[in-house]
Amino acid sequence: MEDKEQQLRQWAETAGSFHLLRWEELPELELYMDQVVVVLESKLAGLLPPRDRLITPAMVNNYVKLGLIPKPNKKKYSRRHLAYLVVILLMKELFPIAQIRTAIQMQTAREGSGSKAYDLFCTETEHALAAACAEMLGKPAPSAPPSGPDGRLLRMAARAFACRAAAAQEAALEALPAEAE
Repeated sequence: MEDKEQQLRQWAETAGSFHLLRWEELPELELYMDQVVVVLESKLAGLLPPRDRLITPAMVNNYVKLGLIPKPNKKKYSRRHLAYLVVILLMKELFPIAQIRTAIQMQTAREGSGSKAYDLFCTETEHALAAACAEMLGKPAPSAPPSGPDGRLLRMAARAFACRAAAAQEAALEALPAEAE
C-alpha cells in the first residue's frame, strides 16, 4: 500500500509540473506521420493513463477524415497539426469529437489565432494539473491566472482533464495487485 502511495505521489509531483510544448516549441519543420506519432508519444508520456498506444497513424487519419484537423500537405504535418492533436488527445476522453471541434473553433475565434488559443490551452491545462496534483499531495493549490467569461469553457475543460487524469492514475494504481510481503 505504501508503495502505491509513493507511486501516486511521484506521479503527482511530475504531472503537477508538467510542461506542454507551446506553439513556438513545437517542431517548425513539417513531419511525416511516424514522426508525429513519436513526438506526441514522447511529449505526452506519463500524463495520460497507460494504454497500448496514445496515438496511432489510423487515429490521425480518422481525425483528418472527420475534418477535425486539416489535411496534411504532401503527407507532412505542421505545428498546427501537432497543436490540434495535443488538444484532441487530452480532451477526447472527456468530450465527443464534435464538441472538441466546436470548442477549438470557438477558442481560436476568441483569441484571434490558433497559436494564441493553443498557448492558452497549454497554460490552463498546466495550471489545472498543478492544482489537481497539489490536492493529491495535500498542498495548497496555486492561484489561478485571471480570466473572464471568454476563457471559462477552456478553464473548465482543463480542470475536467486534470481531475480525470489524477483520478485515472489513482484508480490504475489501486487496480495493481499488492506485492507479497
